[in-house]
Amino acid sequence: MFLNPKPIYDAAAEFDNLPGIGPRAALRFAYWLVTQPKEKIRRFAQALLALSEGVTRCSVCGAWSETPICSICSDTKRDKSVLCVVATNQDLRVIEESAAYKGIYHVLGGLLDPIEGVTPETLAISQLTKRLMSSESGISEIILAFDPDVRGDTTALFLIKKLEPLELNVSRLARGLPNGAQLEYADGATVASALANRKNTVN
Repeated sequence: MFLNPKPIYDAAAEFDNLPGIGPRAALRFAYWLVTQPKEKIRRFAQALLALSEGVTRCSVCGAWSETPICSICSDTKRDKSVLCVVATNQDLRVIEESAAYKGIYHVLGGLLDPIEGVTPETLAISQLTKRLMSSESGISEIILAFDPDVRGDTTALFLIKKLEPLELNVSRLARGLPNGAQLEYADGATVASALANRKNTVN
């Protein structure tokens, strides 16, 4: 029986942990890597190490950053009165790339999904409420920018109820995306339209 060298199996096992990657694809990645020049593999390993050691969460909004406070939160030209709440850093990136939004953000770290164990306690919801209740926040409008699916709707409804006592203007993106679509795959024009036509929620 043929057995691969242990380093190949070890590398494949790590690739297998990546989302959307199965055992066969993981093994193909390991096979490919072992054929590459050693310097290329070293650069790959160094990039992974830098990812682990050089990236942290912004202490203000929770976005991934190389510094304690991200470039958006520290930008004095941003409109600090409007806060866009997103599920992930990928969603933040899509909105930024649309060039249609100049406010600030708050990254929850996911969407509510009790079946998968994602509860309000596991998301950055308490950080959001503390941020909004701060006397220095200056935030008057909240935009909930979530996927138009069950998890996105559940999270939005929860936050609308949670934020009701603060008497802020809360809105949701217009339904520019088909139901079930993911925000991170939307094009800039679609995101810009959804922002421009956002709908106020009933508080």
